[in-house]
Parts: sequence; structure tokens; C-alpha cells
Amino acid sequence: MKVVITRPKERAEAFSTILKKENFDPIIFPTLKLEYNKDLKIDLDEYDWIIFTSPSGVIGLNNILSKKEKENVKDKKIAAIGEKTAKMVKKIFGKYPDIVPKQYTAECLLEEIKKRADKNDRFLVPTTPSTRDILKNNLNADLVFVYKSVEPENLKENMEVLKETLKNEERFIITFTSGLTAKNFFKYVDDEFYQMIKNNYIVAIGPITAKVIQKFGINPKIPDKYTIEGMLEVIKSIRRENNI
Repeated sequence: MKVVITRPKERAEAFSTILKKENFDPIIFPTLKLEYNKDLKIDLDEYDWIIFTSPSGVIGLNNILSKKEKENVKDKKIAAIGEKTAKMVKKIFGKYPDIVPKQYTAECLLEEIKKRADKNDRFLVPTTPSTRDILKNNLNADLVFVYKSVEPENLKENMEVLKETLKNEERFIITFTSGLTAKNFFKYVDDEFYQMIKNNYIVAIGPITAKVIQKFGINPKIPDKYTIEGMLEVIKSIRRENNI
């Protein structure tokens, strides 16, 4: 059973690997490309907290810090939106975050931070210009755009190739791990491909991504845990339902 992975290429490999182990046939089809900004300067002394909302934010901050500044990250209180991001913080900066919410959404992250933070605390959020505003609007936070998401070259032309690849499949699944991956994907879906997709399955990583997909008239399946491992369980259930 073919499973389309739309996340950026550098993040798609891990998802592809776990799908292959379960005997799925993954198709890596990135609808986003990550570009890191390495020319920024940040004074960490101005902040009490660092909030990471993706593994790319962790990598992006690391790219712009000196060796001494990287050591200073350990002295900050750290919040991470989910387990994958938390593990990246631990791997790069040597400290596991102080806060990782049970539900991997910005709303739950904000709720947990408010329980722990002082009203005068200042927050640094290394992120992308496409990020949601919930943290900025509810905290004394500075957003620093350490990376950006751009549309890959030839996405429109590649969409035609993907459509032809999936045309003769009995059943297929398309996965989305962010709203922007979905927006870029559906931008180039023609009527024929849209009907094919509606007759098959979409799996979204969580409710925020699902809301974007629903704007295109499709209700995706959502895992209980908002991770690629959670998505895998949904994908396996779809295969069981179809006896494939």
C-alpha cells in the first residue's frame, strides 16, 4: 500500500523508514523545503525562557549561536511542543526541556508555560515566519525567524507524476504533518486527482493540520498521539479495514 509523505525531505526519511518496516510503500513527495537563516544575532541574556515549536527551530537556533552561547542555553528554562522536538533539544544542547505538554499543540504548550512562568518572564521563540501567533499574542515573546519554509521547485509538474503513479492503486494514503504542507499540496491538485484523493485516505498529524485540510472539503483521520508513530497506527488500521 502506497503512503505519500509530504513533509520536508530531511524529515521524511525517518517516517519512510518506519513505514517500510511495516511493509508499506512510502513515496517521499515534499511540499515544503526548509531554508535556514545563519546570519542572525541574538542576545540570550535578554530571555528567561526558550520555546521550541519544532525540531527545525532547535537546529536553526544552534546554527546562529557561538560555542559559548550554546552552553548558555542550558541555563535557560526550556519548553518544547512535543517529544521529537524535546529529543532534538537534548541531542543538540544537552538538556531535556523543562516543559513538554501531553498534547502536542501550541495551545497546550501555552497552558503549561503559564503554570510555570512568572508574569515578567521574557521568551525567545526560534521559529519560521509561517508560525501561528498564539505564543506571541499571549506571552512576552520575541519570534526569531531562524528558518523558513519555501515551496520546492517543480511542485506543480511533480504533482502530475504523483497522480499518474497513484492512478492504478487499489487504495493509497496521503499524510500531512503541517497545515502548510497541505496548502502547498492542494494548490496543484486538479479535479481528477481531487476525486481520487476523496476516494482514498488522508492522515493528518493533529487537529490543527486537520482544520486546514477540512477547508479543502476532506475530513482526514487523526491519531490519538500527534506524532509520526501515532500516524503509523492510523495507517495500519486503514490497511486492516481494506484487507490489503
